[in-house]
Amino acid sequence: MTKNNWQTHKFGGTSLADASCFRRVARILHGESGTRQAVVVSAMAGITDALLDLVTASEQSADVIQPGLARLSGRYRGTVEALLDDSATWVAVFEPFESELNDAADVLRAVSLEHSAAHQNRDFVAGFGELWSTRLLAAYLEQDRPNDPANRKVRWVDARELIVVESGELGPLVLWERSRENCARQFPARSGEIVIVTGFIASDSKGLQTTLGRNGSDFSAAIVGALLNATSITIWTNVGGIMNADPARVPEAAVIAELSYSEAMELAYFGARVIHPQAMAPAVDCGIPMYIRNTFDPAASGSRISGNPEPEEGIKGITAIDDVALVNLEGTGMIGVPGTADRLFAALHHANISVVLVSQASSEHSICFA
Repeated sequence: MTKNNWQTHKFGGTSLADASCFRRVARILHGESGTRQAVVVSAMAGITDALLDLVTASEQSADVIQPGLARLSGRYRGTVEALLDDSATWVAVFEPFESELNDAADVLRAVSLEHSAAHQNRDFVAGFGELWSTRLLAAYLEQDRPNDPANRKVRWVDARELIVVESGELGPLVLWERSRENCARQFPARSGEIVIVTGFIASDSKGLQTTLGRNGSDFSAAIVGALLNATSITIWTNVGGIMNADPARVPEAAVIAELSYSEAMELAYFGARVIHPQAMAPAVDCGIPMYIRNTFDPAASGSRISGNPEPEEGIKGITAIDDVALVNLEGTGMIGVPGTADRLFAALHHANISVVLVSQASSEHSICFA
């Protein structure tokens, strides 16, 4: 499939912690090559956790609602006032923020009355952080447009009107046909522009808000990149790339410049938490290279993940999983009895336990798993 001239970028919460971080993101986008940028954005650092903590606390008492929302409002207002120069732009950003803050308060009060939060209520409240951060970034980029060498128009897109998913046993499943129809409406053929897209949130098949789970903004970026058939997907984070070892344990650890999709998935699964393996799937299916780069050191090249990395000799990386239990199930009563393994792994599945290693004796006398 022919690639379009879109580049997809994703900025996480640590990249948008405060006003200075927003300015840094603008400089990065203005300095990147390519005239058409789709920018997927997470909530500001700590906002999603604060919202979810507020949901949990509201189950116990309504007294926490107003103070909790006031703290969030104060932080957001401070960032807006530090970034935006025009009072009219303040109003354009604050009006939806105040409305959504009231919506959050209504839901939290309902949670308090029920002393329980439904999954849909948690998704609804948790998704506000991305709405707030993306609107602010879009407004600041429009204000900073004179500093953009390409002088590109800036647009804001709500991912709930773009990405459609349904829940599956292995997590959210993208309804690609419906999402592509939405993409054709949201991304018509135009000249150069910067489009800011909310990460983490999406809509289900009934049009209700849902979320893509933890690390959902990475998944959002890969989905958007696949929908646009982008030339690249860049994940901007607070580390220089995928390391060949845990730098907390190996001081000499270095960034891996090139690695394959499968290598990145293996390293991610076994502890390299830069990107979630599930988030890579749309990029793998479309053959779109992914880059892991450091927001705070944009000159560094970072890591490139693709289907055709430059070959290297030697070990690519060393990683490990902490807190893993090795269990051995054995007994003479297991020999020749059909269905033992099936019953064992069904029990583990029901307990939501992921198995990373299995070894079975040929005599069927024992099964070892971790």
